[in-house]
Amino acid sequence: MENIKQEIIEALNEKLELEVNENDIEIPDAEHGDFAYPVMKAAGKKGSNPRELAEEVIQEIEIDKVEKVEVAGPGYLNFFLDRERHASEVLNSDITDGVEQKNEKVIVEHTSPNPNKPLHMGTMRAAVLGDTIARLGDYSGYEIEVQNFMNDLGRQIAKITYGYENLMDRISDEDKDKKDDFWIGLLYSETGNFIDQNPDEEKEVDNIIQKMEEAGNKYAELKDDLVEKSLKGQLQTAYRTNIYYDFLIFERNIVEYGILEEAMDRIKELDSVYKVEEGEDEGCLVMDISDYEEEIGELQKPYKILKRSDGTAVYTGKDIALTMWKFGLLDSQFKCEQFEEQPNGNPVWKTGGDQIKDFGDADQVINVIASRQAYPMKVIKYGLKALGFEEESENFHHAGFKYVYLPGKVAYSGREGNWVGKHGDAVLERCQELALDEIQDRYEFTEEKEREISEKVAVAAVRYFILKFSNQKEIEFSFEKALDWEGDSGPYLLYSNARAHGIIDESNEEPVFNTYTEDVEYELIRKISEFEEVVESSFDSQEPVELTHYLKNLAETFNTFYHRCPVNSAETTELKQSRLKITESFIEVMEQGLELLGIEPLKEM
Repeated sequence: MENIKQEIIEALNEKLELEVNENDIEIPDAEHGDFAYPVMKAAGKKGSNPRELAEEVIQEIEIDKVEKVEVAGPGYLNFFLDRERHASEVLNSDITDGVEQKNEKVIVEHTSPNPNKPLHMGTMRAAVLGDTIARLGDYSGYEIEVQNFMNDLGRQIAKITYGYENLMDRISDEDKDKKDDFWIGLLYSETGNFIDQNPDEEKEVDNIIQKMEEAGNKYAELKDDLVEKSLKGQLQTAYRTNIYYDFLIFERNIVEYGILEEAMDRIKELDSVYKVEEGEDEGCLVMDISDYEEEIGELQKPYKILKRSDGTAVYTGKDIALTMWKFGLLDSQFKCEQFEEQPNGNPVWKTGGDQIKDFGDADQVINVIASRQAYPMKVIKYGLKALGFEEESENFHHAGFKYVYLPGKVAYSGREGNWVGKHGDAVLERCQELALDEIQDRYEFTEEKEREISEKVAVAAVRYFILKFSNQKEIEFSFEKALDWEGDSGPYLLYSNARAHGIIDESNEEPVFNTYTEDVEYELIRKISEFEEVVESSFDSQEPVELTHYLKNLAETFNTFYHRCPVNSAETTELKQSRLKITESFIEVMEQGLELLGIEPLKEM
């Protein structure tokens, strides 16, 4: 439908002598046409009567594949396609092959948790959202590189290092036998509580931070071991949820491989970068961002510190250096080594080692990070602009998202340890238990089959529930809603797809489209035709909610079709074959859509 829409836009531009864009074209109910344009918009600019202008345009407009154009209401143009022809073209085309390659590389950084506890549902939202954006970008024709950033030098990491040396006796043997990220999370909570009660121990934590940054000592080595253990546990949760990565970046390596030094050398010669001569920030290297206060927000100071007076870099300096590397603006490169092979068969690499790989050098960068990090993300974006990297600034995107809360709108806290029993693994396990109960009530499968289906249903429930909300909407996770088999849920989509497979499996006819007789058949065909446009729009907006809403509506339309239009008992062979083809095309689009949401389709449930 995208090509037809463009033809309508071009025809309207020519006749109205005004710029009509995609957002001006509406998709009405099928009875009112396939596309609609409110002439009132153009009439206001031209000083014309909307109805009269619409009547004038209708006399002159002619578009291939558009059977008729009608004027409606106070000045709507309703476009009706040659629907038999359109239906045939849609159902006989390669609906889910993806779009033409764009020869652009996009880096998507997501998850990026502190490696001191398991993934809770907040970081799961980052992971699921980022993974889905990456999948949408891949389908939309971009080369996608997925990165995961590890902050392995901060105070939180120093605390688990301190805790491992001094407080491991507070962790039970039973908890030590669980996943490493789980007991490390408990240790972090215990350490925080202990230091609150013994504030003098903060000095030892400060000493550990210094030793970690110096490297080559027992604290640095212990820290690396604990971070790797925690990271591996977090990755197991991600893999379980169909989330995979290309490159893991450790903060320590930004300095080690000269990324930070080269970036600072490059930018300190610019007019917007200078050393503060007096005051509390005397000797600090700073970046003037005063010209961008309106975009960034109220500034306490007209500059942002990149390096402290002692020469150490602040987070902003490291973030800008890393972003410059992502865009290929630096000669320095990370050296890499393979971290592990993922369950999908692809390796994930990490900084460190002795190999140079083709990472970075992107045309666009998308950082999937919580909305509360909007300020530092704006500093990066407009910092790039202040440094003269205007194109990179335009192509740097922050896909922000709001909190996921515990029941009662309680925020997750690693320090308080209130994630226990409600972290990613625990939520997936509980969803699987509930799914298994439902499957055993509804169907008769082998035990192995029940386990396989319940695992996939659990992942579908969690991923879809996270993705069905706009990024800027807060989420309070609900097991009941996530596993509602009849409502707006992942299991509902899986069930609709399995129902369609059942229709195909029962038939001995070849799916061949020739005709349709009911409005709901055409409505389903029209929905099918919108798939590619929805995917591209979802990626461009970095809002997968567009795709979840589309798939829900697609499933609802299919289920209406299922109840109103007998397929295998259709009146004629021709109609049976046509409805089989509609069903087959629905499966193709639904399964591709589920894959883009990171949900593995099921043929039976």
